[in-house]
Amino acid sequence: MRTKVLAACAAGALAAGAWAASTGLRGLAAPVTVIQLAAHASGSGPGQNVRATVSPSWQTNGTVWAITAVNGVVYVGGGFTSVRPPGDAPGTGEVARSYLAAFSASTGALITTFGPTITGVPACGSGTPCGVTSLAVSPDGATLYAGGNFTGVNGSYRGYLAAFSTATGALLSTWKPAATGPVHAIAPGPGGQSVWVGGDFTKLDGQPRTKAGAVSAATGALLPWAPNLNGAVTSLAVAPDASRVLVGGYFTSFNGVTQQAIGSTDPATGGSATWVLPKNFIPNNSSCVSDVKDIIVNGGTAYIAAEGTGGGCFDGDFAVNISDGSLVWQSDCLGATQSLVIINGWLYKGSHAHDCAYAPGGFPQVPNPVGKGWVVHRLLTQSLTDGSVGHWTPNTNGNQLGPRVMATDGSQLFLGGDFSTVNRNPQQGFARFAAGPDATTPGRPAAPTVRSTSAGVDSVTFTGVSDSDDGTLTYRIYRDGGTTPIAAISAASWPWALPVLHYRDAGLVAGSTHTYTVSAGDGVHISAKSAASAPVAVAKVSPPLSYWQTVLNDHPSFLWKLSEKSGTTAADSSPNGFTGRYQPGTTLGAAGPVTGDPSTATVFDGRTGLVTAASAVPGPQNFSIEGWFKTTTNTGGKLIGFGSSQTGLSTSYDRSIYMMNDGQLAFGVYSGSVQTIESPRVYNDGRWHYVVAAIGAAGMTLYIDNQLIGTNPTTTAQAYTGYWRVGGDNLKGAWNLDFWHSNSQGTTEPYGFYIAGTMADVAVYPVPLSAAQVAAHYAANALSH
Repeated sequence: MRTKVLAACAAGALAAGAWAASTGLRGLAAPVTVIQLAAHASGSGPGQNVRATVSPSWQTNGTVWAITAVNGVVYVGGGFTSVRPPGDAPGTGEVARSYLAAFSASTGALITTFGPTITGVPACGSGTPCGVTSLAVSPDGATLYAGGNFTGVNGSYRGYLAAFSTATGALLSTWKPAATGPVHAIAPGPGGQSVWVGGDFTKLDGQPRTKAGAVSAATGALLPWAPNLNGAVTSLAVAPDASRVLVGGYFTSFNGVTQQAIGSTDPATGGSATWVLPKNFIPNNSSCVSDVKDIIVNGGTAYIAAEGTGGGCFDGDFAVNISDGSLVWQSDCLGATQSLVIINGWLYKGSHAHDCAYAPGGFPQVPNPVGKGWVVHRLLTQSLTDGSVGHWTPNTNGNQLGPRVMATDGSQLFLGGDFSTVNRNPQQGFARFAAGPDATTPGRPAAPTVRSTSAGVDSVTFTGVSDSDDGTLTYRIYRDGGTTPIAAISAASWPWALPVLHYRDAGLVAGSTHTYTVSAGDGVHISAKSAASAPVAVAKVSPPLSYWQTVLNDHPSFLWKLSEKSGTTAADSSPNGFTGRYQPGTTLGAAGPVTGDPSTATVFDGRTGLVTAASAVPGPQNFSIEGWFKTTTNTGGKLIGFGSSQTGLSTSYDRSIYMMNDGQLAFGVYSGSVQTIESPRVYNDGRWHYVVAAIGAAGMTLYIDNQLIGTNPTTTAQAYTGYWRVGGDNLKGAWNLDFWHSNSQGTTEPYGFYIAGTMADVAVYPVPLSAAQVAAHYAANALSH
């Protein structure tokens, strides 16, 4: 299983009092180093304001398809026939409720005064919407609208639609428009005059309406709104100013025009409104069909959930401008998105996400270690701005499609679906996630590892942990069993992205021996301390040579320090005179990676930035590639590689070190087929990292920050004459299967083939470097101690 990791080195300090105030600790007796790592390039930000633990609430004996909340009451509709108290097993404590129930929003308790009898419901099949499948409340909060596949309420005929008084719970006798088939979406207008409905019907109130229509909120009388669709409607959303009505579902024709799954209408007539989203954005072909399952609006933006059928078919979510349908952002997570809701500035998402390598802050697809299929995250949050994945990560079981509906009262999350557990605890059909404060404790870190390669300095390394309702955790480091931390490091983490952190403990007595422990805290809760590290004796001497002397002593074919401050030539610091050329998109003179040295580095813009060899050479079969980089990119790209073209995109390309969109690093060659080594960590954390990739008689190796990441038995690369390139080149093809997913264009490649970041000290050797040589190079840079 791959684990996405952030890594960084320690730097910076604050007084103990300031740190204590920020972390909740008091009474520290000595100054404590505080290290705040650069935020991950995506998904960063404060923790969400909804707990990741479930608050008590009644539950159902069947699937919940619809939820709405008003006046302290949560209305729940679905395919259930009874409800029961929290903690009760199925068959115990059951109270009859036919497809519609009401619970207290603050306690989750059953409201006994509301229990309409819904009849005329066909047998509920697995995964088929059944009973009450749509709920909405009028803008004034006085009326509850219910839709589904029923024909009777409290003994009165109701053709798939009904309305109730929220004050008394009574069925409204004068509001009874009838559809001829199931109603799956209801959207009362912000002005309180119209109610738009959609589903799988051909008539509404006795008049032709193909899948969608509108009625008067006051009387139920039919209104002129009449879009023409050839498939069922699942979702409707009205612009806040009532200027548009968005329609989503399973259709492929919208008002006579081929258009897949979503469109915008005039709110009075149903005629098509401006919609510039490409027609093939949501695909529909012989191998891939995507449909819209939910639409919500916030200000001038609509957020849309998609469900794909077909391998790798688009089933993430996206945001558009309501005014014209222009795309704001797109999240290409795989795992059909069923439901969305906005709470406190975050987009909450119900799906069965299993591959979010293309979503900022996302995760790669990994096999389920305890069963078939993939590791699935059914509950996530996303940024409203760019769709990046947040840090709220509870989970449910249930149908692979994930939770079916989400709703809020403004501060809490109400969840419905066919799950029977939440966070592995029994809770069926309905769950309530109350507003903060934080209610979970981070896990206990593993014991740190310690080494000493410089006089008076211990280098402490440990793997972070995650917390299901916090993004940034603070790790306290203790020496020799002490009770007062010597330092604290703050870093972001996800369950799939556990940071590997470094702390430099300097000023120690040479030859003395120490152990270290670590704890993790979220500002409220602090984990138990880790086990102690193995004791390590502090080094008495430092490396005798500078970083560049150490490199040159191992006879590279070339060393581009990339430290020029002007000009277009990248000098070769080796005696071989193998120079490079700076191309547009590079910025010289950035701070370099070698601590205490004024030598600079080069910034690459991620679009055209490139340093390329001045002359072509035959591609070596035995080699090492070495360099330093730092980046916060979430669009991937090639750091260093060998290509057949000096500029532009090569037609032959391999010997590549490249980054995936999620920040994982890979080394690949082509030897008749693509062969790669992939890092389990991510390295787009804005800190300097050291990479070495090599191939020789023993096969391929990849080192990052002096750690052996992996090996591959492949001993050959593609034979062609080409150019060494730094900053970018072609990555088309199957270099990594995570790069290829079907979407509206047929495939999704990395967002960029060029890396956005800073690089320095790129060297290529004619032989694979040994582990001892890699360690010596890394130790020679003071940053690594």
